[in-house]
Amino acid sequence: MSNIIEVNNLTVSFIVRGGNLLLFERGSGMMSVVDDVSFHVREGETFGLAGETGSGKSIIAWVLVGLFRPRSGSVKLLGKEINFRKKADVRYLRQNVGIVFQDPVGSLNPRLRVKEIVREALVASKTFDRRDYDSRIEETIDLVGLRKSSLGAYPRELSGGEKQRVSLARAIAVPRKMLVLDEPTSSLDVSVQAQVLNTLKELKSKLHLSYFFITHDINVMKYMSDSLGILYYGKLLEVGRTYDVVTNPKHPFTVRLMSNVPGLKRAEHQQEEDLGDRGSSPTGCVYSRVCPHVFDKCSNSPAMFSLGSDHFAACFLHDK
Repeated sequence: MSNIIEVNNLTVSFIVRGGNLLLFERGSGMMSVVDDVSFHVREGETFGLAGETGSGKSIIAWVLVGLFRPRSGSVKLLGKEINFRKKADVRYLRQNVGIVFQDPVGSLNPRLRVKEIVREALVASKTFDRRDYDSRIEETIDLVGLRKSSLGAYPRELSGGEKQRVSLARAIAVPRKMLVLDEPTSSLDVSVQAQVLNTLKELKSKLHLSYFFITHDINVMKYMSDSLGILYYGKLLEVGRTYDVVTNPKHPFTVRLMSNVPGLKRAEHQQEEDLGDRGSSPTGCVYSRVCPHVFDKCSNSPAMFSLGSDHFAACFLHDK
């Protein structure tokens, strides 16, 4: 199975004035919000990225659609490395990777009707004949489960679930290889969440899509994703098949994260004291300030250690 996206040693930094000095080198004026992150998304796979609010999940998503430029590292799409300084490369990225944002209200133009919102994507792509716009829009609306009558509606006249379906229609109006789903159901009621998630599963099968799925809801991740990465303060701490990471977490932070998920039972040897979130470490392991297992080696930043079966954890507890 080939890779749709390969991300290697991705680092994204912002210039800051003030802020939390634990997150960047004193005096440098730079804050790394994503630090040396590597993963890949296989063809036909849903790769999930979970972590606490502010861990950098959305920053990675926005890099994958060309909204942010990485400071270092590489992003390959279908084997082609993207040069984020070249407009042609960014255009190639956006032609193949669509995005559905977390907030369906803020991401839809309130002055446009549904039909005009979806048409905008077709116009921007420059790949469809104008004479085909109407048929393509109606086909797309039907795919995401919206009625034709909604085409003349403004976003304010739609429910939360319908608005998110409009966002989804805009993302798939032009054929894509992959969709980035940035917490697409977090603002929806539980019953509506389930409907939208089921629609996403159906679309993935019908359109042969791959998904990069972001959420802080582990139960949603269990339902949707094939592989799972755990992010903490911009660092990828654990990655593997979703079942392995959820049922047998190996990084202390993943253990703590899974302990808060209803219905998941931890092994006794995995239990740890809840020390609270006191921030990341300025040097060494990013989790060392709150980890109950910290020891001398943790003054260095750990590599990703292989645990077998495509399961990796960035923790010296697994340094053999």
